[in-house]
Amino acid sequence: MIDQLRGLVPDSSTAVVLGLVAGAVIGLVRAYLRHRTRLHAERELSARTAARAAGLITLVSGRHENITVDERDRDGHRVVELRGPRQTSDEEAA
Repeated sequence: MIDQLRGLVPDSSTAVVLGLVAGAVIGLVRAYLRHRTRLHAERELSARTAARAAGLITLVSGRHENITVDERDRDGHRVVELRGPRQTSDEEAA
């Protein structure tokens, strides 16, 4: 019985090689899943930011003053100035 099991169990060098290959495959799968998760999170954050900006533009479109938006996130720090409608004088229109 023991002799039959010895044929099924690989020797130590084969076991090491199989362990390294399995570790490499698992590492690649983890890296791929982490990459896809990060891309999805960034895409979702970008969509939320765009929706927020669209809402701000709607708010600003009815005003005649400038609004400054100071935004910080993982990408960095941005200061965005949204200008209201310009008022032209009669001299500029002519």
